[in-house]
Amino acid sequence: MLHYRLLRSFVNILSITVFLVACQTENPIKSTDYISSPTNKLKLLEQNEKLLMNLYEYIERLHEKIETLRKIGKHLHQPQVAAKGREEEFLSNPMNSLSLIRQTHADWTHVEILMEQPVGQKQMDYIRRMNERRPQLENVEEALVAMHRMKESYLLNVTDIAKGLLDGMQTDGKLSPLECYEMGLLYFNGSLYHKAVEWLEAAKKLMDKAPSDAYAFLGLRRSNISYLLAKSYTALGDLQLARIVLQIEPDLSSRAEQLLEYFQQNIPPVIKDEKLIEFNGEYAHLCSSSYKPKPTRLLCSYKTSPTPFLRLAPFQMEQISKDPDIFVFHNMISSSEIALLEGETEALMDRELVIAENDKLVHSNHRTLRHVWLPHPQISEEVQWLVSRIKQRMEDFSDLIVLELDPMEMLKYGFGGHFSIHSDFYNFTGAFMEDRIATIVVYLNDVPSGGGTMFPKLNMTVKAEAGKALLWYSIKPDTFDYETRTEHAGCPVKIGTKLVLAHWLYEHDHMFSLPCRQPPKTRIYIEP
Repeated sequence: MLHYRLLRSFVNILSITVFLVACQTENPIKSTDYISSPTNKLKLLEQNEKLLMNLYEYIERLHEKIETLRKIGKHLHQPQVAAKGREEEFLSNPMNSLSLIRQTHADWTHVEILMEQPVGQKQMDYIRRMNERRPQLENVEEALVAMHRMKESYLLNVTDIAKGLLDGMQTDGKLSPLECYEMGLLYFNGSLYHKAVEWLEAAKKLMDKAPSDAYAFLGLRRSNISYLLAKSYTALGDLQLARIVLQIEPDLSSRAEQLLEYFQQNIPPVIKDEKLIEFNGEYAHLCSSSYKPKPTRLLCSYKTSPTPFLRLAPFQMEQISKDPDIFVFHNMISSSEIALLEGETEALMDRELVIAENDKLVHSNHRTLRHVWLPHPQISEEVQWLVSRIKQRMEDFSDLIVLELDPMEMLKYGFGGHFSIHSDFYNFTGAFMEDRIATIVVYLNDVPSGGGTMFPKLNMTVKAEAGKALLWYSIKPDTFDYETRTEHAGCPVKIGTKLVLAHWLYEHDHMFSLPCRQPPKTRIYIEP
């Protein structure tokens, strides 16, 4: 049995290593994460500040050039002022004639050189260099899709989002017409025209309330919004509304019928964008801030057995579900230990990749996060020991076997970060194949809003709070049948980030400690 455990642990670690090498081979350029990495977002804010200072320096250089040209213009204008109304008398003076001839010949050459001289070349070079560090199109799309997940998961109103109102919480952030238009374009390109209409209508209202020439310079005019809005209404089959949108837009009204005919003849093909996953609104209330767990008759207690450690430092245990069993253990990890873990793993985390149909590695749409497997060769010995202690605590409070060599996953979710509804068992049926019997999740920070672990079949959500550990079974301990009632999901994070440790325990490790008391009812083992 011991040899088997060591072999499985070795295979797990080897598989992770091979996967990491494959990721590096398929993706030599690591995509910068601006969703869940506070460090990268701070760097982006600092970069934006530097770009602004560079812009103001450029404006200052422009002002200096304008002021110089104004002074020269005033000087060159003096003969014109003196000659006004007495041109012949003025030109009869030889000094005036010489001055005029010389000025027209020489001074305007210098003015031409000054006008052609580039202004703020240093500042323009700087902004060109910074272009390489700016977020790419994929980063913008990732943020737009994260906003989509938040809206759909919590059934939020587009107008409220634009005002910074998230699920009843007023934030200090707002969206401009530019962001609303980009959301509309995202949905239009994904053939979700009714959702595109919501965002485009919001963009128009914002543009009307605070009209600014700056938006035009930044690439967005009101006519752009109306054009895409009319195309969306046409794709939905509502020609009357499409016509109204075109007729009330000054830049489009004269071509309204022509554009409408063009839209009808060129309705785009239906595209299913896997990134725009439709969320089940039936469960939105479980993720919302208004969710309150139903009171139960289950009691809290201190777990003081079976290990000697628990007698000295018992865990506060709360059973939140009895059928199936789900437990919460409080104060499982200290704030200093969390800080140590987070500090050493931040730079090691990367986006999760999955294998697509074309056998290429792509970012997962069902699980949006950054992660790292622990133990990791690049973390310090101090953190390696901490990981071992955490596993020992898991074994103490769970009464299950937690192998030292089995990897544990550290996960970080940014805004909109989520995990779709799923069960943790693999559904293996081979006689010599094992499956996951239980899951332990340890929350490493308080999430200001969102990010809870939802159990839809139990109508229950567990809030993410620092130091709390959550334990549930994926396989029924008495029969080893699959426990489908513990299927779960990670609610999208609305504000802040969510940091967790996840560890999965396996059935073959428990063949003696958790023997089947009854034969399986639904699970059939297939002999090789």
